[in-house]
Amino acid sequence: MINYKVPTDINKEAKTYMNDVLSKLDESGVLENVDNAALDMLARNYSMFINASKQVEKDGMMIENNRGNLVAHPMIKVAKDSQTMAMKVMAEFGLTAKARTKLPKLDKTETEATPLEAFVKQAKEIR
Repeated sequence: MINYKVPTDINKEAKTYMNDVLSKLDESGVLENVDNAALDMLARNYSMFINASKQVEKDGMMIENNRGNLVAHPMIKVAKDSQTMAMKVMAEFGLTAKARTKLPKLDKTETEATPLEAFVKQAKEIR
C-alpha cells in the first residue's frame, strides 16, 4: 500500500472515482509512492472536468460576453483540456478499456506458457 491520500478539495464524484482507482491499482500491485503526483493530476483534472461540465450544463453552451455577443462558454475549453489530461493519466495506469488490452496480465502463474514460450520450448526439445 502506498502513502497516497485523495485530495480533500476535489468534488465528491472525483473522490469516489479515485477511491475505486486506488483500490483497483493497489489490488494489482502496480502502485508505488512515486505515482502520487500522477494520481494527484488524475484526481484534480477529473474533478475539474466534472465541475466545468456541470457549469456548462447549467449555463448552456453559449454565453453573452461583455459586449452582448454570444460566445462559446469558456468552461468548454476547461472541460476539454482537463478531460484530455485525465485521459492521458488514465491510459498510463491502464484505466481505460484500450489501455488495459496493452497491459500484461499480472495474475499469470508461472506454469502457464505463452504461445511463443511453448514454441521456443518445443524447438529446444527437438534439437
